[in-house]
Amino acid sequence: MNHISSDKKIIFFVAAMTSAACLSGCGKASDEEKALAVFSTSVSEFANYIKDTDEKINSLDVSQEKSVTELLEILDDMENQFANFSQLEVPLQYAGVSNLARQASTDMSLAVSYYHTAYESEPFDENYATAAYQCYSNSIEYIRYIGYLLKGEKIPENDHVTVYEELNDENILDKWLSGDDENEATPVNAPEAAN
Repeated sequence: MNHISSDKKIIFFVAAMTSAACLSGCGKASDEEKALAVFSTSVSEFANYIKDTDEKINSLDVSQEKSVTELLEILDDMENQFANFSQLEVPLQYAGVSNLARQASTDMSLAVSYYHTAYESEPFDENYATAAYQCYSNSIEYIRYIGYLLKGEKIPENDHVTVYEELNDENILDKWLSGDDENEATPVNAPEAAN
């Protein structure tokens, strides 16, 4: 249980999505605005879920035997919530979120499976617990990256994630045709993370 660390910064991306939920005052929102509002609401609900779950895990009394059962139940629910989050319809401007959410869900599923094996083994299996913690940490890291994307911040590259930016082909052609090294291509879409 002490392998699960709290990361209260998980929900920092909620503020970035709050403004997206506000639709135009004319009363008629486009399909794109409606999709963005639904996505924003889903992200906000997921962020609140992560915060509440973090508090539940941290409030478990590790000296109580029933805490293991409670932890495993919380983790089972997390696996379901992460799977649901990975199935969200993502607006085009946040396309990179899809890959990260799927990877977060995959790693959370592995973490939950490994935690069950570790805690249900006689005796407790430290190797599975260590593997579970690593998968859990990776999953939370992908959620953090989603926050970076939603805030429009640069995602730090590491051995789990490589960041690619889509470039405007017109600017590339201008650069090639002009022979001017100063005329660099500019990104037109949000960065997309691939793993």
